[in-house]
Amino acid sequence: MSKPDERNVDPIEEMTRVATNFLDLNLWGFKESYRSAKSGNLIYDSDWCRVNIIWGGWDYGSGNNISIYYGRLHAPNEDTTMIWNSEECRCWHGFDDALHFLDKQTPVDAAKLDYSHPVTDPFYDDEFLSKFSRRQPEWLAQIHSTIWRSYDKRFFELFDLGRPDLWQDYRHFLKEVYDIKGRRPYIKPPLDKVC
Repeated sequence: MSKPDERNVDPIEEMTRVATNFLDLNLWGFKESYRSAKSGNLIYDSDWCRVNIIWGGWDYGSGNNISIYYGRLHAPNEDTTMIWNSEECRCWHGFDDALHFLDKQTPVDAAKLDYSHPVTDPFYDDEFLSKFSRRQPEWLAQIHSTIWRSYDKRFFELFDLGRPDLWQDYRHFLKEVYDIKGRRPYIKPPLDKVC
């Protein structure tokens, strides 16, 4: 019997399967709030923040791919930027800088560490990667699930609209990190303009 072609999966069904089986969304109070087959988005909301699972499509080397981003509760469903306090800013975020901030790294150390972090580095070891050959969505979900367990609600609270002081500290941290890393003028809005 032949194996089904991985390119023929329904993106929303596949992302729902991964979210349900690997992310413990119910444990953290997340409920599905938006889905779009057209854009390949599946969004879950909690009292703290939003989680956006985005379909990346099929890649010859790694099979199907997804991305996972975090937004504050005002983040729009379809757009990656929005106008906030009269300025265009990014409203969906990765985890790398957030982890360095929560670890109280200095901006200098965070800039040096970049994408490296003790919680996520083991997932890039060859032995671990081989377990998830051609199963990038499960691999990525395991990373996020591990972050959630390691940081508990502190991770989600960073994005909480009810914590403007914490968010302002994070914005200041990002500004200092990108003052060190440098900015690319063609990236608009700049990576440290977040809301």
